[in-house]
Amino acid sequence: MLYKSFIGLALMGAVMAAPIAFAQTAPAPAAPAPALAAPSIAIVDVQRVLGESSAGKSIQAQLETEGRKIRDQISKLDDELKNGENELKRQRSVMSQDAFNEQAQALQRRQQEDQRIVQDRRDAFTKGQNDAVNVVGDNIRDIVQQLASERHIGLVLRKEIVMSVSDKNMDITDDVIRRLNEKLPSVTVTVAAAGSAPAQPAAAPAAQAAKGKK
Repeated sequence: MLYKSFIGLALMGAVMAAPIAFAQTAPAPAAPAPALAAPSIAIVDVQRVLGESSAGKSIQAQLETEGRKIRDQISKLDDELKNGENELKRQRSVMSQDAFNEQAQALQRRQQEDQRIVQDRRDAFTKGQNDAVNVVGDNIRDIVQQLASERHIGLVLRKEIVMSVSDKNMDITDDVIRRLNEKLPSVTVTVAAAGSAPAQPAAAPAAQAAKGKK
């Protein structure tokens, strides 16, 4: 009996000791991962690139020329319409009602057509401007990517969204301008040709209008 009791106690001790042995062989917790290094940051003043680069200046000069052309065209359309209105008023007293109504309607159609031409010219100007600026923007992005790769820059921001810069070396705008001048010295601004205005309605001759009035 004593022998059996001893075996039972030995087995019970082995079972109780098993968890202790298992806990002692568990792997140690993994070491924490190293903190990520902060990326190097640079900024670019895109507006200054557009204003000071050769490509940006070429766009501005062409837009000023196209803008003058459009203003001159609008002024000419206005003058022609006013002249038509004044001529119609001058001949009103010698025109039949039907002739006057016809001329008044023709002037109204002319005014509507002028408004369409003006809007088309403005749309063409805006499209030409946007297309040219987009060409510069695409080249700026390529150059910034090249600089970031060469200098191991992790993040490049536009200057207008940055509140404060403590290190002037972070600003790579001058480098971008230099490379852009070498790569893209100018950009052609394409503005659609001006639409031709319809012929101004001729005022009815006084003699014919007078005859119609009779």
